Amino acid sequence: MNKENKSKIILNILLSLFILGLFSTYSFANAISITNGLSWLTSTQNSDGSFGITGTTVLDTTNVLDTLKLLQPTSTSYLTGVTWLSSQSVTSTDFLARQIISLSSAGIGITADLTNLISNENTDNGWGGDLSSTSMIIDTALALDALNAVNYANQNLISNALLYLVTNQNSDGGWGFYAGDDSNVYMTAMV
Repeated sequence: MNKENKSKIILNILLSLFILGLFSTYSFANAISITNGLSWLTSTQNSDGSFGITGTTVLDTTNVLDTLKLLQPTSTSYLTGVTWLSSQSVTSTDFLARQIISLSSAGIGITADLTNLISNENTDNGWGGDLSSTSMIIDTALALDALNAVNYANQNLISNALLYLVTNQNSDGGWGFYAGDDSNVYMTAMV
């Protein structure tokens, strides 16, 4: 092997080691950030196992549980949060759908919650905030997310709900929070 080839090989090895060093530093920095974030998140857990403040406790708890499920599924915070969430009786479509998603992901039975969600469907095939509310794009999208999370088998119900969403799509291709509302990025991404 000539001197030029040896130099190229050494240069390639050094470059490879440099790149590996960059990735390991980046991974280490990300690991520290994730650990610090999880520490803060779990330190905010309420004594009853929930997260957040009165009025949005179910919403806050489901959001935290979905994160902990990915990063610390056997932690005390996760298990305590799941126990708290499974003891809650909620009626709003938003909270009920999120509860179904989080609990089914944890392997907790959700038959009664699923029955309640389905019974909240309106005659126009959408869901509103609760049984007596006008259908909303956001609630219908959340209900469909919950049905998808449990692999709900009634394709007729799902197709009709999707038809509700398509029928209420704005001419610009997006969705608002309710039929006729201006399109926004958040709702369009949810649908």
